[in-house]
Amino acid sequence: MQKKSVWRQVGELLFLLVIVNFVGFIGSLYMDQETLAWYHQLPNSPLTPPDWVFPVVWSILFFMMALSMFLVWGRASPRWFVVQLGLNMLWSFCFFFLRSPILAEIVLIFLIIALIMNICVFYKVSKYAGWLLIPTLFWGFFALYLNSYIVL
Repeated sequence: MQKKSVWRQVGELLFLLVIVNFVGFIGSLYMDQETLAWYHQLPNSPLTPPDWVFPVVWSILFFMMALSMFLVWGRASPRWFVVQLGLNMLWSFCFFFLRSPILAEIVLIFLIIALIMNICVFYKVSKYAGWLLIPTLFWGFFALYLNSYIVL
């Protein structure tokens, strides 16, 4: 197997960073002042972080997702990675655009399943790649708790 050049590796990582951050950007399009006002009227959990925490955490998680995919690039199927990204975007659409916490709850359950599947696939190829997705899984469970609090 031929070793990749440093520039090719940098290009692949940048490509993945653009892709995952594009997903985050699309998700953010569903949020505006009216939507945020609606969100703040919901019965939020006492553990709900302040608004500024979400973009910080998601920026870190998106970086870790891209790095994880980079570590298995060409050696593991990206299927669950793509499903996971799609479900991330779908959650934002269901919760903020459709204003349906119940539908968003269902999406979160499938997102957690996709994350677990992705972790298993990536871990077989690179333990680091699998471990890099664990914080996203924890955040997914935390999001499920926050979303469930609203639904219940």
